[in-house]
Amino acid sequence: MNRSFFALLLVLAPAALLAAPPATGIVGTAHDLSSTGLNRVTAATNVCVFCHAIHNSASTAQQLIPDWNRATTSTTFQMYDSTVSQTLKGAVDNQPTGASLACLSCHDGTIAMGALINAPNGGGENTYTSIAGGVSNASGRMTGANVVGPDLTGDHPVSITYQDNLNSGLKVASTLIGVKLYPNNATGSKVHCGSCHDAHNYGTLGATAPFLRVTMANSALCVACHKK
Repeated sequence: MNRSFFALLLVLAPAALLAAPPATGIVGTAHDLSSTGLNRVTAATNVCVFCHAIHNSASTAQQLIPDWNRATTSTTFQMYDSTVSQTLKGAVDNQPTGASLACLSCHDGTIAMGALINAPNGGGENTYTSIAGGVSNASGRMTGANVVGPDLTGDHPVSITYQDNLNSGLKVASTLIGVKLYPNNATGSKVHCGSCHDAHNYGTLGATAPFLRVTMANSALCVACHKK
């Protein structure tokens, strides 16, 4: 088969296949809010600015993740009640902290995508040109199934300490593979949204997509921390 044949295949291939998100990175994924993103929602051309800023980013207590550049949600969340399960010994924070609070500053649905500390050069961060990405073109806020909301009681607990020394059903923290505790995989570190999700990597279709650190097949993600 010659090059002309493959060129013809590309012409005839469905646009959706040609625009499939990459396995790594955020460009072309739902986390790409730029004007060239697959699910474009703003007129800004900068991709990283919706979470990060090189200069003049948040500081001290507001520094949720490195170079944090977003407004932080002030929502009061209902946290998972760790006393419900007699086997769950890790302490849950009164409110989400760190990486979880960063994720919820979009996914609670209360803050516009363009509510940034440091706007990108050229602007456009608050010009919502499409609702294809699940964002209201009136308010700029996330809508639909991706909104977690304030009630976290029915979700896997976040901002909870990983106490494998107290919970016999948990694997030893230092042996965990694929998943991530904060600040590191050690007893007493915390489970956050980013423990199971990798915001920077879309993943492989049929396996870790979208944004999972470990595949859900055969409950692999669950047993990355929990013993069978």
